[in-house]
Amino acid sequence: MRNNKRKYLLSLAGLSALIPAWNQDVRFEEEDRPNIIFILADDLRFDALGCIGGDEFNTPNIDKIGKQGVIFSNAYNTTAISMASRAQIMTGLYEFSTGCNFTHGDLSYDIWESSYPYLLEKAGYNTGFAGKFGFRVMTKDGRKGNVSTVSESFDYWNGWLGQGSYSMEMNKEAEEYKKKYGDAPEHTTFALGVSGCDFIEKYANQDQPFCLSVSFKAPHTPYHTDPRYNEVYSQTKFEESGNHGEKESLSPQALAGRPYSKGKSWMNDYQDQMKKYNTMVYGMDVAVGMILKELDKQGVSDNTVIIFTSDNGHFNGSKSLGGKLYAYEEGSKAPLLYYDPRLSENVNNQNKDALIGNIDMSPTILDLAGIEIPESYQGKSIIPILEGEIEENHESLMLINVWGTRAAQSLSVVTNDFKYIYWMYGAEGYSPVEELFDMNNDQLEQKNLVNNKKYKRELEEMQSKYDDYLKFWAAKSVDGKGYPKYVKIGDRHIPFDTHSMELLKTMYPDEEKSKNKANQDGDGKKASKNKTKTIKTKKKSK
Repeated sequence: MRNNKRKYLLSLAGLSALIPAWNQDVRFEEEDRPNIIFILADDLRFDALGCIGGDEFNTPNIDKIGKQGVIFSNAYNTTAISMASRAQIMTGLYEFSTGCNFTHGDLSYDIWESSYPYLLEKAGYNTGFAGKFGFRVMTKDGRKGNVSTVSESFDYWNGWLGQGSYSMEMNKEAEEYKKKYGDAPEHTTFALGVSGCDFIEKYANQDQPFCLSVSFKAPHTPYHTDPRYNEVYSQTKFEESGNHGEKESLSPQALAGRPYSKGKSWMNDYQDQMKKYNTMVYGMDVAVGMILKELDKQGVSDNTVIIFTSDNGHFNGSKSLGGKLYAYEEGSKAPLLYYDPRLSENVNNQNKDALIGNIDMSPTILDLAGIEIPESYQGKSIIPILEGEIEENHESLMLINVWGTRAAQSLSVVTNDFKYIYWMYGAEGYSPVEELFDMNNDQLEQKNLVNNKKYKRELEEMQSKYDDYLKFWAAKSVDGKGYPKYVKIGDRHIPFDTHSMELLKTMYPDEEKSKNKANQDGDGKKASKNKTKTIKTKKKSK
């Protein structure tokens, strides 16, 4: 817990009660610790909710969390792909410190021991997990882990390590659900709502508080809509984003990666893709509504904090792109909704533009539980922002993409005012590209200001922040797993042609190695094929 003192305003039986201030040496009484529900979507675009994007999106239950609580409008995933992001969410660390992403490696057990689920369970919370876990944790002796490596940190386990199936009966690792419902067919999204209710019913009125993490697979492709909801958007015509279909200004590197390849389906039939995507989101909203109703039914709504976010964004045709990965807003930004019923109305019912990262989720959850935040954490609790102690957690955040097509890898820095993207690759016919965007006046990122003399000072400031992050990377990177080399490869001051091709090829393994190392998500295999096609194309064009 932080050294500075703080105060909470709680709503109890319709009255406001002031909890005494405390310092680092004081812990919550058992009855003061809130229940916590952390809900994670998969590939949910930051503005694909009614409370953020407008009335064309039918998400009343998720909207309720945002409208009654706080909507954070500048929340980013510091790596915009599921395996890496989910490990960061649970550990409060940047990717180069987790060492966890496709083709890079699994999370080591010693890092897992500082994750919020592990620490909450050790501190007496009843912990539950339901849904897509998304990464593996190695065993204590460094071997490849399995589901039991992580499930032992939960009192209730109903998850699976990889991508899983939208047919719940196919998710064999979902232990609790299989025990109760067997192989009865059910859409996975709906089943996760059922699972959340089962957990709450079991643990709501025990002596210890609970923390339930629900990690949806939706709306990740391939889209498999629940037939219950196929008519929800049958009459809807979705508006295109202001930068829909734009690609002329994209760097050659951005055109080389998976998001551009995935964007073709969005260009071919935008309305059909949007209906499928948002029907998947609607199914998730129904499941969230089930969980909210169960909290009311069990009488614990007044002491349950709810956090809703996504592991990355989704382009949905913006800039002619699909998928995620890139540092552009639609790929890296996420909705972040926070509701604590104990807070006063002048704290809830508002929007905040503080810069927030996915690495802030674990310290926030630990802070709520009164558990000391590990010194190793690079993220920070958002509670001081909510309490008015500070306005910002971060002056800037690093946005990382060091997986997949090597030509399309990039490192970036974002602040509340500007975003700097460095497309580092400068071999095989490419030259490194810099981009600078004014985030106050150009949120669609349509005007690259790198060559605008009026922004020379701002460019130099963002470049300096970028350089500082590479120094931080050098100091905090895990050994091996392909991360230390990026301190040199990403260095703006080193001519790219001084790097050997042997080194550059290690930015992404050859196709056979990538097949062996790919997580069950399947993204690794698809990307390796994409990479091979890109390199061949570039060689022919030289």
